[in-house]
Amino acid sequence: MRHFALFIENEVRGPLSEYEVQDLINAGSVNAETLCAPAGSTEWEPLSNHFSFGSSIKLAKKAEKSEAEAEVDANRLDVDVRRKLLMYGLADSATVDQISKAQAEIVLGGHEADLRKRIGLHRNAGIAAFFVGLALTAYVGAATEVGGNLLGKAAAKFAKDDPKAQDGVKRFDSDVKHFEEIQAQAQAATFLRPAGGQALRPILLNRLRVPETQAFKVSGAVDTSPLGNLLTKWNIKVDDTVKVYALPAAMPADVQQKVAEQAAALDTVLSPMLDEASFEKLRADVVASFPNDAAPEAARLRSEMDQLKLGELKTAIDRVEFRSREAEKSGNGKWAGELRAFTGKLRDLQNRIRINVDPNARKKVWSEFNAGPGAELGAWVLASNAKEIKVDQNGAFLVPEMGKIEPDAAPARLLVTTQINGDTVYLAWGSKFLACRDLRSEEIPKDAFLTREQYKVLDKPVTGNRRHFVRYRVGDKEIFANRLSPKWCFFVVARDKDTDPLIVMVDAETHAKFPVGGVVPTEVLEKCESFPRLTESPAPAPLLAGE
Repeated sequence: MRHFALFIENEVRGPLSEYEVQDLINAGSVNAETLCAPAGSTEWEPLSNHFSFGSSIKLAKKAEKSEAEAEVDANRLDVDVRRKLLMYGLADSATVDQISKAQAEIVLGGHEADLRKRIGLHRNAGIAAFFVGLALTAYVGAATEVGGNLLGKAAAKFAKDDPKAQDGVKRFDSDVKHFEEIQAQAQAATFLRPAGGQALRPILLNRLRVPETQAFKVSGAVDTSPLGNLLTKWNIKVDDTVKVYALPAAMPADVQQKVAEQAAALDTVLSPMLDEASFEKLRADVVASFPNDAAPEAARLRSEMDQLKLGELKTAIDRVEFRSREAEKSGNGKWAGELRAFTGKLRDLQNRIRINVDPNARKKVWSEFNAGPGAELGAWVLASNAKEIKVDQNGAFLVPEMGKIEPDAAPARLLVTTQINGDTVYLAWGSKFLACRDLRSEEIPKDAFLTREQYKVLDKPVTGNRRHFVRYRVGDKEIFANRLSPKWCFFVVARDKDTDPLIVMVDAETHAKFPVGGVVPTEVLEKCESFPRLTESPAPAPLLAGE
């Protein structure tokens, strides 16, 4: 005899024998579409595939019946009783209508009592298997989100009127234990930190761009004691305030010339009285320093200078200055510069003659220079973006950020200033009026510049928190155990002019602290890792990543 499991009102009932199923059909508790699973099958199908259902069309009763018809109806068997007699084989179609109601009740009562007794003996093993399977399946379903469908199939599979039911229970128990082992491995699996990260500090340092004009700190010491000693002889005191102007680039040639002329004027003012022979020697030295050039005017001008007399210095100065301007216009800058330097020597010689014959000329020579070339020099220095550094009482100074200064380039990059009777004097590094020492350029550590970087948060993505699972097949059904991967927080950061933002992993606290648009200090960033793209933890065995 066949047995069935039925799915009624979202519950699995059974296993039920054919007779019990037929009783439910007769009682109207089930219909043709009710799902059933025959013993040994794991598939649900309509009950009408295994049992016959009568037409649902009801015929209208006659309006009136005769007494004979009424008597026949009174003795006619109930449809359900008639069907049972036929189903149990207690009557056939030819004899069933000859059995009275009373006879049918007696025959059916005895037969069904005997059936229930025999069915009870055979169902014990199947029922035991069903409840064991029911409990285990409920446990697995609760742990792994397996629904009632699996519960029903498990019950249908294991609750069978079969001598091998106990073997089925053992196999099911083994499968559950195996899944529990896999589930334990899944719970113990460790999610590793996302791979592919690099320390961010070297990347930040590599992206750092320090201008050459700021990469070094320049230090040294200087004092004006040589100048002060010379001024003392004339009862003049040099000002105590000494400054250093550090220039971003070498002074142009014409500015260097003005610096040299100021030093020469100062030297003239402080020079001793000379006799005629000393002046002649000075004249010869100056003429001998005339610059040679291939231009035709050079030879002619040289010839004029060789015949120069001390009384003709003003004319000679005008002549040389004119030729220097013409050389500049013709593109001969080198000779033009040399002529300007030669003009300075002629002026110095002229000034020495003046102060030698006029005691008041010393002050006049100095004031005239400061009113003309000296004022131009001061204006250029103020407009040159030079860094003004005060010298301390020990003569030491430090320029915190500027380009490297080699010793031989220092005269064109450093100007030392002080004042004489209110007039500023600009002296090149290494001047004979200065005591210069300990000049050195030290490269500034990049860390000092790194802390100034302004990296702004462009985005705050989060990865992870993704379903991972293990699956195991029990019968024809897959059951699952789930884990969620850890969350990982990121910043996308960049400086104002960057076109290649950085993807940086940060902790949750830092992620919450800085809003989009906020600046993250580099001391925070340099402790983090940079990733080429957003990433998350790889799936650890035995887990698989969900979609």
